[in-house]
Amino acid sequence: MNKELMARMTMLLLLGCSGFFAIDVVVDVFSGESQTVIDRIHLVVETIATIAILISLVLLRDYVRVNRRQESEMQASLAQLKQGLSEFILNRIHALSLTPAETEVAILTIKGCSIAEIGALRGTSDGTVKAQQHAVYQKAGVTSRAELLLLCIEDAVEYSTEVESFG
Repeated sequence: MNKELMARMTMLLLLGCSGFFAIDVVVDVFSGESQTVIDRIHLVVETIATIAILISLVLLRDYVRVNRRQESEMQASLAQLKQGLSEFILNRIHALSLTPAETEVAILTIKGCSIAEIGALRGTSDGTVKAQQHAVYQKAGVTSRAELLLLCIEDAVEYSTEVESFG
């Protein structure tokens, strides 16, 4: 069960409780029966409980709104980060002076596609993909998919560290 659903269920429960207590207070006040000291204390406690529940309900509603806004902002920030990292990796790949086919193979390799998947996506044989992948690795000065990815990520991390040190 997600957090927002739990909060909404809690809000409904609080609303039901406050409604029950509010009705009980109104009935007690207008019942016309003589009230003892105990009855008056009981009425005050129920009134305070009703007000406290209503305040809790308002605070919980605001908490849900703040969390929803923060989650939305974090998702937007993550989308920007992903876009920036993608552009950075693409720029790094383009700097390797690859052919268009090698560039496509490099991108699919970094995305984690297997040789068979790359071949199927590009409509080429596994042997062609292997040859193009080998050419990518040679031009990048690496020997594997992991090293190619690391090459791109290391550059991104170095860049972000430099930006933070100047900012």
